[in-house]
Amino acid sequence: MNRFFRLAAAVAVAALVAVPSFAQRGAADFSKFVALGDSYGAGVVSGSLNERHQVWSWPAVIARQVGYELCQPPVGGPTCFSQPLVTFPGIGPELQLVNLAPTIAPAAGSGVPVMSNMPGSFNNLSIPGATVGALLTLTGGETPAAGEPTAVSMARFILRNRGTAVQQAISQHPTFIALWIGGNDALSAVFAGTPAVMTSATDFRTRYEALLSALVAGAPDAGMVVGNLPTQPLPYMMLIPPVVINPATNQPVPGPNGQPIPLIAELDGGTVGPLPAGSFVLLHARANLSTGYGLPTVPPFNALPNAGKPLPGSDVLTPTEFAAIAARVAEFNSAINAAAAARNIPVADINGLFNRIYAGYHIGPITVTAAPVTGGFFGFDFFHLTDLGYLLFANEYIRTINAAYDTEIPVASIAQLYANNGAFFPETSNENIQITDEAISQIRTMWAQPTIRRIRRISIH
Repeated sequence: MNRFFRLAAAVAVAALVAVPSFAQRGAADFSKFVALGDSYGAGVVSGSLNERHQVWSWPAVIARQVGYELCQPPVGGPTCFSQPLVTFPGIGPELQLVNLAPTIAPAAGSGVPVMSNMPGSFNNLSIPGATVGALLTLTGGETPAAGEPTAVSMARFILRNRGTAVQQAISQHPTFIALWIGGNDALSAVFAGTPAVMTSATDFRTRYEALLSALVAGAPDAGMVVGNLPTQPLPYMMLIPPVVINPATNQPVPGPNGQPIPLIAELDGGTVGPLPAGSFVLLHARANLSTGYGLPTVPPFNALPNAGKPLPGSDVLTPTEFAAIAARVAEFNSAINAAAAARNIPVADINGLFNRIYAGYHIGPITVTAAPVTGGFFGFDFFHLTDLGYLLFANEYIRTINAAYDTEIPVASIAQLYANNGAFFPETSNENIQITDEAISQIRTMWAQPTIRRIRRISIH
């Protein structure tokens, strides 16, 4: 009961200060807070969904800042913020540093969901691997299939065949909704090595409009906040240099002109040639590189069985391909901004947050960057965030809510995370990072996403 009264008091205070200075949808009333999203919202860290990091998901951080306590297994309750917790080392399992070389490998064992018997729907309905369309279509009751996408398998214990994420959010009669979705609609290009597999701009706009329309129709008085998408290249794309590296020195091999020799790969339009400057070699290319693909037929590479053969196009992104990805994400962001503006929903500038991180984000004596392993923002799968990264993500949402709804929700302090994120090794270079084959395989498996049928009509029951 004490917990309930503390939450009620926090909500009452929020209501007193939540009079918007200009028109926004609903009010900043957090008496029933619901979040929807993908693996970022679920709190996936280093290729794993597990309770050690789920408590630092960006929705969980916001929930604590507005007065909630987090529900503990095995069941939740009306006065706590519920999430589909999984025991450590999680569904993944979590990638960890096994030494300070540094070497990254999966932890032993696997985790299990521990909140499946909780009555009602979870407050955090974020589904790892979900696209915009998945929030509108998956129910968790899909028939199991071999090699099924991550979102389908995760939805079984998150949605539990109780309706789609949108339907379950509405069924809770939310007073405030936070949403971040769309990253997986773009990320497909990184793992396939081509922008051709991305969600089209038209389909994205249609699905995002349908998503917001369904939420607004089902919860017309709820306050809302959404966020845009980052446009920067991920560390997953930058760990392997696009040039030939001497394995004895870890330094680029110079050509006759004294410049590094580019790797050979399948390029745009099916041609084969040296990778142009500004290309990205994707982390999963390491297996092919180890057998000689992309390397010249000179010592010591001529001993490798596939030396002289080009890296497949799925292993690389050329500057032209990356420009196409960035342009498509810009179209996604335009669709997000337009759909939100039409409904008086504020948009958190997550792209701006990423820009600051990539430039070096100074927080007191700490500088957070996008550097793999050493930067503190990205985890050991090189595209999900650390606990610290999700806290900064949540703070961006909190600042947006405060600005839009004239509230004074306190941002979360990073001091509590110094002991929970050990990814600061300033003397470590990218060339020294060792990643096991099992770790790379797991990263790709965790990302695998569903094929979403075309959305024609959305109805909420």
